[in-house]
Amino acid sequence: MNTKADSQSSSPVLQVRNLSVAFQTEDRRVQAVEDLSFDVMPGEVLGLVGESGSGKTVTGMSILRLNPSPPAQYTGGQILFEGQDLLKLPTEKLREIRGSRISAIFQEPMTALSPLQTVGQQLRELLNLHRPLMSEKEKTALVIEWLEKVGIPEAEKRQHQYPFQYSGGMRQRVTIAMALMLEPRLVIADEPTTALDVTLQAQVFELMMKMKADKTSLLFITHDMGVVWELCDRVLVMKEARQVEEGETNALFAHPREEYTQALLHAVPRLDDAPSRELPDFKEEVIRTENLQTWFPIKKGMFARTVGHVKAVDGLDMVIHAGETMGVVGESGSGKSTLGLTLIGLERATGGEFWIEGQPLRGLRGGRWRMIRREIAMIFQDPYSSLNARMKILDLITEAPIVHGLLAKPDPDFAARWLEEVGLDADMMHRYPHEFSGGQRQRICIARVLALEPKLIICDEAVSALDVTIQAQILDLFLELRERHGLAYLFISHDLSVVKRICDQVLVMKNGKVVERGTPTRVIEQTEHPYTQNLLRAVPSPGDPNRQRRQGG
Repeated sequence: MNTKADSQSSSPVLQVRNLSVAFQTEDRRVQAVEDLSFDVMPGEVLGLVGESGSGKTVTGMSILRLNPSPPAQYTGGQILFEGQDLLKLPTEKLREIRGSRISAIFQEPMTALSPLQTVGQQLRELLNLHRPLMSEKEKTALVIEWLEKVGIPEAEKRQHQYPFQYSGGMRQRVTIAMALMLEPRLVIADEPTTALDVTLQAQVFELMMKMKADKTSLLFITHDMGVVWELCDRVLVMKEARQVEEGETNALFAHPREEYTQALLHAVPRLDDAPSRELPDFKEEVIRTENLQTWFPIKKGMFARTVGHVKAVDGLDMVIHAGETMGVVGESGSGKSTLGLTLIGLERATGGEFWIEGQPLRGLRGGRWRMIRREIAMIFQDPYSSLNARMKILDLITEAPIVHGLLAKPDPDFAARWLEEVGLDADMMHRYPHEFSGGQRQRICIARVLALEPKLIICDEAVSALDVTIQAQILDLFLELRERHGLAYLFISHDLSVVKRICDQVLVMKNGKVVERGTPTRVIEQTEHPYTQNLLRAVPSPGDPNRQRRQGG
């Protein structure tokens, strides 16, 4: 016979019934979510997946009524949490639930954290609001404990730092600590591990599994089907505002019914995929480094004396040829992004040498670097922040060619050529960045880079923020452009399965040094270094018979 507590624990934590959400713009009405229903059970991880624009983020934000209203309009349905309809709850009551009983982890940590308060102050502010009876000493101890749980080194010291003093991955860890610290009943996680490397992602998964064991439920919104397989008990697939399929994870991955779900799964890069091509006999050398060093001084004391160095890049040797893609992988802080910034002149090398087509680059200044920047270009992780929101696409594509003297003024024919090169319509040049999807914005960033006709393109996590189908399209585009123009790529990523799909050679970096190198097949299948082995073990591998899903499913 079930007790009352047993009966309550078997009831859904969250019940969404026939939810419909629309956005009213000046000229049209957009249906973002239509007639959506699902439950989340105690201790369950429900994966909500779909392409950009499918409605999954709007669904998550609707639970806490975080969609801006207006223009958001809740046109139908209920969201029941512990028997209360959150859509009808007064704002004051909803504030009591937000953060304490339902919390959220967002994709972009910099917008979730205040730049004006230290990390410790922001965590204590949450405790001041929801745990006012705790002493200051207890609050500080809990803040340090949770920073340590999410992998912040020297947590006692770093709680006094501001968000800008943290890396992107570390900022995301802080937002995860904020969401889990009060042990809520439900956590809405919207792409929470996009900015994290695979080993740190695995640590966060373990932390979430501990919360699950304590009956905390998760609504996990993601485009990463590998993460869904690794973490989720059930999956709900959305397309164009509607639910298209729902099921237990193993069953859905083994036998997806809908063509859309099959397409999502087919687009997932896997470690056992075949290489994109046989390794060619490369001839023309584009860039070479010898014993390259980029060190940052550690200063202490009243007179800011240098007491040591952070060796972000430490003695790196590398050669990239025309038409070759060099992958660089490693955890956050391994030095891979600093390597890219050094090669493009945004960080100054402190030792060693590097050349592009035989021309030495170390020590260049001002105008001489400007000339070189025609030859080396960079594509960043976030396409939206890479584009000036106040400029039309025509101006964005022609801006750098004008600076470098290739154009006298914005040229529509020039812009049309490069938009068409990346698969976009020429008439799009008269729009602004906010009028495009994430995948389209990344294509625009690629078009901007191609317009300079560089010899080397540095891609710094250029596809990690894209959903799997768009990611596959962008990777295919990189491969096509490499063959068409003989481009060389330095492809920086934390995703070894993506690296295997596109790269010819791989460098594995740890603490500024290369610990392993070779072809992707060699590095993945004949791994020699324990660090690389740890990276591979942390990669979610959907359907791998040798891997157990994290929840033992």
